[in-house]
Amino acid sequence: MTEWEASEKRISCRAYQDRRVEASTLQQLRIYIDQLNTQSGLRFRLYTSEEPGKPAIKLAASMFSGPVYAFAALAAGEDPLSSEKLGYYGQQLILYATSLGLGTCWVASTYDKDSINVELRAGEKLWDVIPIGYTPEKMPARQKMIRAVIRKSDRKPEQFLESEIEYRDLPEWVRAGIDAVLKGPSAANKQPVNIRYHDGKVYARIWKETHGLQYNDLGIAKKQFEIGAAHAGMPGHFTWGDGGEYMTE
Repeated sequence: MTEWEASEKRISCRAYQDRRVEASTLQQLRIYIDQLNTQSGLRFRLYTSEEPGKPAIKLAASMFSGPVYAFAALAAGEDPLSSEKLGYYGQQLILYATSLGLGTCWVASTYDKDSINVELRAGEKLWDVIPIGYTPEKMPARQKMIRAVIRKSDRKPEQFLESEIEYRDLPEWVRAGIDAVLKGPSAANKQPVNIRYHDGKVYARIWKETHGLQYNDLGIAKKQFEIGAAHAGMPGHFTWGDGGEYMTE
């Protein structure tokens, strides 16, 4: 499964089967996490529960259902660049897990911090956790309602754009990138990143603060735009930082 296909398939999963992830799949995740850590300089870790019936992490019952026996802890420094990289590489991890048939969700606060024991180094912060498991064959009605309420507030594609050109007149690859950003997750469900198009160049910038998670979202949005643009025939990558430019390959 390509990253584009995984991006199209991925949803924010808030209901999980009472089923453990197989050891072989966990090993694939660990290998991939090691690769991401090498590339990024961050320190993601996979945690699991081996105790019968005991989840590895307790999620807020008002937002989630079902036990979660595995999760990834996304730790990094508290500076903007580390936060942005965490969003960028964390989204890669989510898409890889999706390609393995797993359900995931970005979770910044709606979990019981006392239920986990994550090792942190000096200067590190636990920014987000990613529960990892299997989605139920039939999504519970409550979870459908929560998802509908959250997605109802999504911005329209043209609302992501800062340009003297109308959205409909943009190059196809720019529209595809913006559409991918819209379909992607947001660490705080606030979608605080805009895409600026000027003189044929594309930039990603934060337009509002979201409880300190805006740089997480900047990284997520950049990754999503890259996936959409590449699928439309214009592969490239963003430079780091608020206002980073999309460099075509």
